[in-house]
Amino acid sequence: MLTNKHFKDIKTAFCFLDETGLIHSERDKFFALGIIKCGNPEKIYNKIRKIRQEYNYNEELKWANLNRKIRFDVAREIFNIFLSEDVQFNCIILNKDELDFEKYYNNDLYKVYGNFTVTLLKLIIGKDPEEVLIVLADDYFTPDGTDIEVVIKKFTNDHYKNFVVAGVCQINSKFSDVLQVTDLILGAILYDLKKQRGLIQKQNAYKRKFLNFIYQKLKIRKSFFKNIFGFDTRNYVLSGDKIRATIFDCKRSKRKMED
Repeated sequence: MLTNKHFKDIKTAFCFLDETGLIHSERDKFFALGIIKCGNPEKIYNKIRKIRQEYNYNEELKWANLNRKIRFDVAREIFNIFLSEDVQFNCIILNKDELDFEKYYNNDLYKVYGNFTVTLLKLIIGKDPEEVLIVLADDYFTPDGTDIEVVIKKFTNDHYKNFVVAGVCQINSKFSDVLQVTDLILGAILYDLKKQRGLIQKQNAYKRKFLNFIYQKLKIRKSFFKNIFGFDTRNYVLSGDKIRATIFDCKRSKRKMED
């Protein structure tokens, strides 16, 4: 536990949180949240800065805009940086056809966002917290009086009855390279899932190329969500927990609550 430790013994880590998909859009079958956790983000920033200088690339790097060679080249270099550093990516994906947002969340997208952010943080933290986390989230518009950052911090700390999350702050992803890496990996994993489900009518050449590059680097045969026998799976885990992807199982969650 974190209590009663000398301040020099307390470990800290940054969590860069991004989301993709719209709760109320019929076009988006999925809504997903992803986090990159790292203890020393300055190391990644320094390496990414050099890549940007090498390619003279000053744009925001986003999965949605991966449609030009220079963007693909920069994305490839930055993904290699992610693999080389002591950082982890974790995401949770909601299939909107499986989850009744009206019944459980009154169609309140902020409740969905807050609830599953806490769920994702609990997946990252585990049963026995060893670090204090600082969460930096992509700017997600909330109306006046909706203190979603306070809610996320309070619910996570209350769950552990411990000081686990030091704070949550929304920032503009344009000014955070690591948030952009979160967006890139989250977008690629969700694109993979949509492709597997037949939801991609016309594949973007550079997105397909980047996804194939990830397959090669991670030694994935067909999809994040197919096991070695070719069967569909709801979970992907790269050795060492470098990358974890989970499609939320609402049936399993209901059984746990009933038990």
